[in-house]
Amino acid sequence: MLEMIPTERIGRATWLLAQGRAMTARELAEMMDITPHGAYQMLARLSRVLPICEDGGVWRVAVEECDHGEVE
Repeated sequence: MLEMIPTERIGRATWLLAQGRAMTARELAEMMDITPHGAYQMLARLSRVLPICEDGGVWRVAVEECDHGEVE
């Protein structure tokens, strides 16, 4: 994938999740050419404003209410 700026990565991750894609932070990191930690941080921050959650290490659109991620 072409080199992306952070805003483009965030948009792409949001689009993938909105299309029903479930993914781990590691999978997202590989797609976006970033570290797994960076991907996890992105997903956790997105979960504060979007209805996504982590379930057993897999991030997906929430089917029901879940705790929103807190970035450490």
